[in-house]
Amino acid sequence: MRINHPAAIALAGTILAAALAGCTSVTDHAANAAASASAAATARTAAAPSKASCTELTAWNQRGQSAVKALYADTGALTADAHANNPVAVATAGRKLTSDAIAAATLPVPPVAAGSWKTLTAAYAAAGTALAKGDATGAVPQLQQGNTAISAFSSATARCTS
Repeated sequence: MRINHPAAIALAGTILAAALAGCTSVTDHAANAAASASAAATARTAAAPSKASCTELTAWNQRGQSAVKALYADTGALTADAHANNPVAVATAGRKLTSDAIAAATLPVPPVAAGSWKTLTAAYAAAGTALAKGDATGAVPQLQQGNTAISAFSSATARCTS
């Protein structure tokens, strides 16, 4: 099973960023959302991975897929908690995001979209740490960077199955 949710995560990330920053509408972050969409579009048009890399990705997915799913679940939980205006739950979700991002970073680097993988794990770890400390505003740029990177990673890995 492959995960291919770049548009959903970009939208959820924009909504989460707006909610965490205390904005009254998502349009307050239109410029950042446009930048994330542009980065995701660039990733989709990049060269397709080699057949050998895709074969290696299949083996990597045996361990890596659960890490990717955990990060998607963590950002989804953060979005729900932020929408519910529940700062205690946001802090708890931030600690979970940090833990899962650090665990993901300890895996071998995937053979496809390695740069995106390194970026998303570092950005999500930093965002989760900020959220755990109650610094939602400081977490927003890191969340946006992580969301852009996970979208690029998902797009690149999806090209191995298409």
